[in-house]
Amino acid sequence: MNKRKFINAPEELLKEGKQIVKEDKDKKYVYKVTLVNLMLERNIQAEKISQMSGVPRRTLSRWVKDVDERGFESLRNKKHKGKPSRLSSEQKEELKEILSKPAEEQGYYKWDGLTLSDYIKEKYNIDLKVRQCQRLFHELGFSRIRPQISPSKGENNEEERKAFKKN
Repeated sequence: MNKRKFINAPEELLKEGKQIVKEDKDKKYVYKVTLVNLMLERNIQAEKISQMSGVPRRTLSRWVKDVDERGFESLRNKKHKGKPSRLSSEQKEELKEILSKPAEEQGYYKWDGLTLSDYIKEKYNIDLKVRQCQRLFHELGFSRIRPQISPSKGENNEEERKAFKKN
């Protein structure tokens, strides 16, 4: 088995790794750092740690190589940006104001994904699908209100609740 030739001193990397484990709150990151620390401190082969942790041997070896070459920050999960929103933040704020008012003021019966999609198409000339508009409701802090199908607990309507349960 080939022994890794380190660019940085393994003792220094281990010291930095132990400090990260003590101070950092990101659990996934600390888990990765801990496994790398085990390989650095005890010089345990990746195969053995792989069997104990369930992380593939090649992944562990790559983590050690990345830490040696680029530091422990290379183990952090990267933020994925995704596709940018077609609505600007100003447009979203304006929509939030409009959605907090009754839908009748804008000529709709109720606010839902379909009506919001239609409103955005007419107002901003941006075509958003119904599901995107449903996500937009959630992003803007609105939630779906469902009708109550049974009498509430805690109120003085025990007879109604019993009748509802029978049917």
